[in-house]
Amino acid sequence: MQWLSLLFSLSAFIGTVSAVQDSKDQTIVQIVYNYDPNQIAAVIAGSLYLLTGACLSVRAFSNRAWWALCLPLGSINVAMGFFIRIMVPKNPDNLMLFLSQQLLILLSPAAFLAFNYIVYGRLVANCVDPGYSWIPARKVTTWFVISDLITSLIQTVGGGLQTSKSVSTEKLGTNLLLAGLALQTISFAFFTFLSLHVYKRIRADGISPLQETWGPIVPTLLFSSAIFMVCFVYRTIEYAQGSGGYLMTHELWLYLLDALPLFIGICVYVPFWPSKYLVAKEDLPMLNT
Repeated sequence: MQWLSLLFSLSAFIGTVSAVQDSKDQTIVQIVYNYDPNQIAAVIAGSLYLLTGACLSVRAFSNRAWWALCLPLGSINVAMGFFIRIMVPKNPDNLMLFLSQQLLILLSPAAFLAFNYIVYGRLVANCVDPGYSWIPARKVTTWFVISDLITSLIQTVGGGLQTSKSVSTEKLGTNLLLAGLALQTISFAFFTFLSLHVYKRIRADGISPLQETWGPIVPTLLFSSAIFMVCFVYRTIEYAQGSGGYLMTHELWLYLLDALPLFIGICVYVPFWPSKYLVAKEDLPMLNT
């Protein structure tokens, strides 16, 4: 996770420079949120993500699925973001606290997307005809993760600038965040469409997923990806409205359209853990598990 540390360092540096140069008329929380974060909601959300991260960790370690650790680690990072958020109301002008919770909640779900990319690659390469995929299965994870890294970097720079008390700098930060989110949404929408295309090819060849060992993973991957899209569409609209917009200034929607869809999207893997179903066919090359 060295890239994530780099992103946090960069955002903190940008935000610090911006804050020092600007006036002290309003706190960071007032500028960005225009409300005090609800501490009880943050405790509940953080606890649920932490518990889910623990369950997913047990799944990964019990199956020795080291490739899947990005999912529980991402869930734990989101939990940390919400736990840090608890301290924000009492420290409304603490730059490091604000940036830490903002970026952990905003960027950690990239690990959830990476997990879906890996599951897709293993499903196509190990269980069905690799020709079903428009993109070579072994390149899907690399290509989409690189895309997410670039969009996350854009969001991080925007997050740092957004803490500025200069109206023009804060607006620039919001626009950068919006650009990063929009690009990430488009990228993941393409991945979701790619997954749906594979499903259609499977059905077109007369294969019934329900009769295959790997069958449950197909609807699980599609459902998880679709519900993740709810979050990214929400985030894009939220930042398109700006810092004074309805969605950004009403915390309820953060939990209903962001935290909840992401939570449901990772919870489905607790009962339907991929290692249990992604059994390679004998006539297909198998990736390391």
